[in-house]
Amino acid sequence: MNPNDCYQVPVVVGAGISAATVSMLHPDVVVFDKGKFPGGRLSSKFINDISPFDFGATMFSDKMKISWLGQETNYSISEIWKSNSVRIPIKPIYDDTHFYPEQGMVHLVTSMLGDKKSIQSHTLKNIKLTEDKTWHLKFLISPDKHIKSIFAKNIILTLPIPQILEIFQNSENNQNLKRWCDFLENYNDYRKTLVSYFYWNNWKPNWKEILLDPLAPIPITTTLNRGENWEYQSWESIKYPNQIQTDSGLLVQFGAIFSETHFEDWMDRKKNPTPKSKEILVQGLKNFFGAPEPNLIWLHRWKYAQAQIPLLGKEGSLDLDSEKFEEWKKLCKETGITILGDWLFGAKIERIVGGISFLSHNNLLY
Repeated sequence: MNPNDCYQVPVVVGAGISAATVSMLHPDVVVFDKGKFPGGRLSSKFINDISPFDFGATMFSDKMKISWLGQETNYSISEIWKSNSVRIPIKPIYDDTHFYPEQGMVHLVTSMLGDKKSIQSHTLKNIKLTEDKTWHLKFLISPDKHIKSIFAKNIILTLPIPQILEIFQNSENNQNLKRWCDFLENYNDYRKTLVSYFYWNNWKPNWKEILLDPLAPIPITTTLNRGENWEYQSWESIKYPNQIQTDSGLLVQFGAIFSETHFEDWMDRKKNPTPKSKEILVQGLKNFFGAPEPNLIWLHRWKYAQAQIPLLGKEGSLDLDSEKFEEWKKLCKETGITILGDWLFGAKIERIVGGISFLSHNNLLY
């Protein structure tokens, strides 16, 4: 065992909102991630370096609640950031309870990571428990495809459950991993989501016709039609205005059935639409907004967009008095593996940041 590759601090795998929150609270951790950049579901992209858009989560609420030991407590996400010396310029959106970072949703992750740079392009392939009760992790490093081994007493996994189960199944048989596999199977249900971003030069919709007002003090930039094909629409050019006042940009996240149906033939390797999907998109834009064909169509696929049956629920207080949560705590403590993410807290940003902060503050984050 190379002592340089043996970490005495927890190793975190994944660099999304869960990992960033852990890193903010415990700056000594080491973060590995398979992507080129950190962010996970909080991902932002720039067009021509002037027009950002978010293609994962698009906003968050500042408030959340936790129920523990029979008491319900309110928490403020902005106060959590402030107490950890994290400054994130934000603006209200939709109403006075929802916000977004001025520099894009990914700025939540990079700000909480702070000076702790995540180690990117490392895909965890398998893990093994050594004789001295240390976890041996093997990573495949891109783009040269060589294997790197590291060792750690404790690991924190923040990946989607299907990816975690695949890692465990590719690992040497171990009772601790089997216990986790049996437990996680109850929550291994994710929806797929297809995403499109459209950009027009010298075209904007009639804002009044679609009931939006770019000049409102708190602009409403989004439309949500649950269950519809074009389920969620966000005019990112209102959200992130630039000096080109005549242009416009729209992000669409498609419904579950539409996404499942078109997932495989959605785009090519350069994230351009296939002829079939382009026809659907251009016609849809014309029908909904009277829009001409966009100057740019950029596509993305979220294979594990959102956990469907999170242990602590999707709405309301995080109930930390439940038997299932007690079982989760026991597994973390006894196995040296802590597993976090939207499968535990639900998909909302405030639930994840607030939940992990509470666990850390009460010494429940192993």
